[in-house]
Amino acid sequence: MSSVKYLKNMTEKERDEFFDSFDLVLCDCDGVVWYPLRDFIPGSAEALAHLTHLGKDVTFVTNNSISSVKEHIEKFEKQGHLTIHEHQIVHPAQTICDHLRSINFEGLIYCLATAPFKEVLVNAGFRLAQESGSGIITSLKDLHEGIFSGESVDAVIIDVDFNLSAAKLMRAHFQLQNPQCLFLAGAADALIPFGKGEIIGPGAFIDVVTQAVGRRPITLGKPGEDLRKLLLERHREIPPSRVLFVGDSLASDIGFARASGYQTLLVLTGGTKLEDVQRLPIDHAQMPDYLADCLGQIATNNPASSNSDSAHSMC
Repeated sequence: MSSVKYLKNMTEKERDEFFDSFDLVLCDCDGVVWYPLRDFIPGSAEALAHLTHLGKDVTFVTNNSISSVKEHIEKFEKQGHLTIHEHQIVHPAQTICDHLRSINFEGLIYCLATAPFKEVLVNAGFRLAQESGSGIITSLKDLHEGIFSGESVDAVIIDVDFNLSAAKLMRAHFQLQNPQCLFLAGAADALIPFGKGEIIGPGAFIDVVTQAVGRRPITLGKPGEDLRKLLLERHREIPPSRVLFVGDSLASDIGFARASGYQTLLVLTGGTKLEDVQRLPIDHAQMPDYLADCLGQIATNNPASSNSDSAHSMC
């Protein structure tokens, strides 16, 4: 942990060097900019405004497919002075749509995801298979109908699905036994912060299907390798060392970003505590370069802001 630089302890010179070291910021939303069930985290709006004032490009990389891209933009707009455009948000439903368009996909999709995620696919012109059976399994007949009835599909997509069931996973596995059926995944977090702690994330269920099928999905949400390559390609004009990735998860954000050669800033307003970082070996693949109590510490000591002291105290 001794190699990690704590933003609040950096000298003015070190802060200047920090800001001069990157051109692009890739930033998570939940647990970094805002709390999942609440408003903006104090100081985060000022930090984003400060980055814009410094001429930094900012893109938001979210795994939250419960909210649409439009809803993300509206949340930013409520802050008044933050104008975020659609192209600045990398969203798992949208990246999957973009991928399907790129391969001219026209088939039927079995999608295990939330209603807003499915809406993005439908609005983009893709066809979704309906659930087969009653959805309530009380007998082997119900199970057989839930797995094997209904049309064959050309793609299976797994993201966050709060109504996931064993029968749904079994149907996905059955469809994927066809080697021509595409296997796609969105958000792939093993754990996600929620309520009083962490809950099982979609990554655990994706792994169940992956192990059963014997092949890995194209994963276009964090911490997927395919999303990592997509981001590198999308920003190929910027050296990875000139990119700062800001997140609250060691696995889904920091480890993901370090694999691309990005600089990393971990904020402690989400699922990771200081003790989690302190337990890591110095050379661990998830060890961040920088640490902050909250995103607002980016705006601390900002000469252009009269609220710099308050930004520091908000954390």
